Amino acid sequence: MAQRFYFDLTDGLTTIRDDEGVEADDLTDALKQAEAALEEMSANGELADFDPGWRLVIRTGTETVLVTIPIA
Repeated sequence: MAQRFYFDLTDGLTTIRDDEGVEADDLTDALKQAEAALEEMSANGELADFDPGWRLVIRTGTETVLVTIPIA
């Protein structure tokens, strides 16, 4: 059964919250979707202004952090 995962961007001080989320079968599927989103954002230049301290956080709807991925 699919679950909803949220991909927030944060540097520890500022957080850009994902209020929509994505449907994924499990955490492995969510990780694949997150990596694809980061690749697309990088290719489009959307990550150019983010310092190395920024990371993507995959969380559940109950705010449980599952994985943190460095952006740079």
